[in-house]
Amino acid sequence: MIPDCTLATAIYPSNNPNHVARTLQETVDCCQALLSIPVYLAIYGNKETIPLLKEARRKHGLEQITAFYEIEKHDLWSFQYIEKVRENRAKYWPSRDSRNDEEIHLLQCNKSDFVLKTIAKNPFQTTKFGWTDAFLGKDTIRICENYDLKVLPRILSKISDKFKIQVLNVCDKIYKEPNYKREYYERYRWVACGGFFTCGIESGKKVLQRQQEIFLETMNAGYGHGEEMMFLELLDEFEDDIEKSYGDYGQMWNNFIEPTRNLHYIYYMILHNYWNHGYYKECYYCGKTLLESIESHITDITPNIHLAILVDYYNATVRCVPGDAPKLAKTILHDCENYPLLKDEFNKNPGFYYGLFLGEARFP
Repeated sequence: MIPDCTLATAIYPSNNPNHVARTLQETVDCCQALLSIPVYLAIYGNKETIPLLKEARRKHGLEQITAFYEIEKHDLWSFQYIEKVRENRAKYWPSRDSRNDEEIHLLQCNKSDFVLKTIAKNPFQTTKFGWTDAFLGKDTIRICENYDLKVLPRILSKISDKFKIQVLNVCDKIYKEPNYKREYYERYRWVACGGFFTCGIESGKKVLQRQQEIFLETMNAGYGHGEEMMFLELLDEFEDDIEKSYGDYGQMWNNFIEPTRNLHYIYYMILHNYWNHGYYKECYYCGKTLLESIESHITDITPNIHLAILVDYYNATVRCVPGDAPKLAKTILHDCENYPLLKDEFNKNPGFYYGLFLGEARFP
């Protein structure tokens, strides 16, 4: 009944005066929705939070499927670099955010170490692992619409051994180059949702160890803002080991296995941006994922966005898998001529669509 996955999380009190002042109990209360879920958890905290977290899991009858690790902030892997981060930020911190001080930054960048330590300890002898942010809400989960207690177990029962994370946006790959890192860190750039990811043992080790290397490279170059921007490199370097989901933060759990919510966001912010940037392979796989969800009738989509997805997917197919394009064009035209809602949308500009799918205007 319990999914074969151990999720790491960390709960530390904040010393940042710009955060809402919370008592220790209020800090734990912000995690209650997560603490009530019957999944294997490896919880990291300090001498102040761990006793309260144990009591919370005990009240839910879940202490036996929870491992607790007490470690002070200054003993965390990333915190050995706190003076270097302070030195960097004194010189260059254009993405300055009063809520994201050096301790928050280092806690975010320590997610990789929390998960690597959990893989090494493997307290429940699972074959899959992952990370979840803890401060997800008291009564419901802020990264899931229509939340119920079975959502997370359903997700974890369907994951593979690949490293899986949700893509949030499309960022120019030029910023992978060292010469462009200063510009890259001029502001926060949305890449992936680091608040939740899963992995197998080997994929987790490969990706997370490399993430730690990128953290050190970035820090030594004088930059850094959380861990999510490091996925710009990781998504490409480990494309065979990483499985992508797509969407915004608010529907992270809804869309993690397959896209079911807010497909408008996925189209405009991800799929069409892949096409605009010329990232045709990414466009192809994102479009394929969206259409599989639509065709399985597990999501609702407006006809204009459905047809727009078909256009971008077809154009990407021509670029990536040209041998599949003629059959795909025939299928799309058949659906547009026979499915009423698509037909109405298609008939708003039939000349363009016939030209596109019949090969006369393949790349608009």
